[in-house]
Amino acid sequence: MTTTSGISSQGNLSTVLSNQGGSFGENQFLRLLTTQLQNQSPLSPVDNESFMNQMASYSSMEQQQDLNTNMLALLDYQGLLARSQGLSQGSSLLGREVSYKNANGVDTSATVESVFVAESGDVRLRLAGGAEIGLRDVHGIANVNEA
Repeated sequence: MTTTSGISSQGNLSTVLSNQGGSFGENQFLRLLTTQLQNQSPLSPVDNESFMNQMASYSSMEQQQDLNTNMLALLDYQGLLARSQGLSQGSSLLGREVSYKNANGVDTSATVESVFVAESGDVRLRLAGGAEIGLRDVHGIANVNEA
């Protein structure tokens, strides 16, 4: 008869199996695998196929973590490029008169005083008179007539 009292009393395994922390990283995986190998029965060791499946799972987990890290970096960079492009497009409107529909749905025109990125990540235009509109709201552009 095999007992498991030695396994459950080990600090490392109880830490690995606890649900605190919410993530299962490579260190926990390796500790669990090492503990499993240390406590296997000599009369019925882990078969090679099972061991290879666990190692393949570990390798897959590492690759997924690397892919997630790279995807997050790519998305961050893509957002930065989009904001820069929007600011560049918006800056070409500085000092120009833009047409847009106001909150009441009436066509309105005003001169662009500044361009900024809102907290939401959208490029916005600050107009003469204090109104703020999104770059997407512009449906016409004109030069300001100088007298």
